[in-house]
Amino acid sequence: MSNPADERRRFHRIATDKPVKITAGSAVHPGTVLDLSLRGLLFEVADDWQPTSGTAISALLELDGELCCIQMEGEVAHVEGNHVGMHCTAIDLDSASRLRRMVELNLADEQLLERDLAELIAG
Repeated sequence: MSNPADERRRFHRIATDKPVKITAGSAVHPGTVLDLSLRGLLFEVADDWQPTSGTAISALLELDGELCCIQMEGEVAHVEGNHVGMHCTAIDLDSASRLRRMVELNLADEQLLERDLAELIAG
């Protein structure tokens, strides 16, 4: 049986376990990305930080060392225990290119990627 939350999602999600640094105000919270899409990510925080929905945050996702990363700005979409969903509101061109490539490699279906990109552009 399908999950209603999955059916509402407009973007395909990619499972991962990459380290992430979340910045909220002046505090930096280490964590692990559980999954990501062209529109956001789900991460697990490693400390006692409990953000609220709507909190402005930035994420620095480390891919292959410090030279290759994805950086995005956004806000907390939901919190469940130590799992936090982030809705991306801004991403630089280099990060967007890396994210697109990561999604492309993991979807293994160019039509799904094109559909996600069309949804992203449509808003």
